[in-house]
Amino acid sequence: MEKLTNVIKDGNTLTIENCNHPRCVSEFLWKVKDTLNQGYRDIVIKSSATSYFPNACVPIAGIIDYYRKEGIDFTYEVDPNCYLAKCGVFNPYKESEDILATEKSPFDKIFYYESPTQVAAITQAYIDSISHQSLCEEGVLTGLIWCLNEVMDNVLTHSSSSFGLVMAQYHPGNNHIVFCIYDYGVGIYKTMSESKHRARTEIDAISLAIQEGVGDGKGQGNGLYGLFETVRGNGGSLTITSGKSSLMLFRDGKVKKFDSIPFISPEHKGTIIDFQLDLNKQIDIKKVFSTIGGFDGFDIRLDNMLDDSNHLIYDIFKNGQGTATRESGKYLRVDIENTLRRNPSTIILDFANVKAVSSSFIDELIAKMVLDLGFVKFNAAVRLANMTDEIAFLCNRSLYMRIHDSWESSKES
Repeated sequence: MEKLTNVIKDGNTLTIENCNHPRCVSEFLWKVKDTLNQGYRDIVIKSSATSYFPNACVPIAGIIDYYRKEGIDFTYEVDPNCYLAKCGVFNPYKESEDILATEKSPFDKIFYYESPTQVAAITQAYIDSISHQSLCEEGVLTGLIWCLNEVMDNVLTHSSSSFGLVMAQYHPGNNHIVFCIYDYGVGIYKTMSESKHRARTEIDAISLAIQEGVGDGKGQGNGLYGLFETVRGNGGSLTITSGKSSLMLFRDGKVKKFDSIPFISPEHKGTIIDFQLDLNKQIDIKKVFSTIGGFDGFDIRLDNMLDDSNHLIYDIFKNGQGTATRESGKYLRVDIENTLRRNPSTIILDFANVKAVSSSFIDELIAKMVLDLGFVKFNAAVRLANMTDEIAFLCNRSLYMRIHDSWESSKES
């Protein structure tokens, strides 16, 4: 029995012990190739992993998909409720645009996409979910919309692959969001070789791809440039891997390059885009995109809220998850505060379809929002509409109590 750190091979059985680092992907691919070189046409997958990140899960899902289409039979001897199975490593989620439009929990799932409309729907699902879960600094959500649309669309436009895979994780402990996009297409070097930009090596091709206006002629050539600048401006991290080469941007702004990474085949060198953003750190959108000539941060949900007077009509019932708990109040409040950071229009909170609320819900939603924004900003930016008398009473009461508690706390300090 041969053993490496992350994958154990025993005959035609591969046991994934870790799935939380690009090294896991390299070891998995080496083991698959070794198994096939020994004459096996079937591979058994087991797992004892307890730690998982998209930058390992997504490429491994892609490798399995590639070899399965080449006629290799994969059998999975794993708990169907384990993370690898539930996130889609063995069977990525292939959802229609209509299903994606109703996706409320898009994290920890590997999505298979093959059309621009799916790209837009997946991006929207991520943005909506983040907006409800975490208060994001200015520019983060808008920048993320652009980056996700561009990078996922790059797969369909430039890779010579008919589809891509994408996965996201939200880490509430440090308020970071992590993404990985993968394809097993021709790779960045091959794409660049078909343009006026003649890279000598694969690492040169990646280095060129993050320069402004450099591409294969099928677009403006700003996708990876915009991503690189967005991540760097946020103090995040980014790894671009294609063929045997990899470029890594660290949080301190330093860049390192690697040149000995395994790939599927000369015809399928593939590309992995792995990046992480800090939702607590602002992104200066105007600075990042100052030379590109504008960017598309279109959000269909916000656009649909706008009325003829350019006010945002925010339907409390439609956007919420109930009105009975403090948690459901926070779910809405965070989304509303994120909306205000992204759009300067007046927002009207419409309670027309809300018949009853709990005291904790209205306290968390309205009273906490007043304290977060301050009275002046709240009065200027937010309007309340169509509250029943009972809801209005609870709202006023929660405000009085919040103000009293805040005053008492200030006297003690």
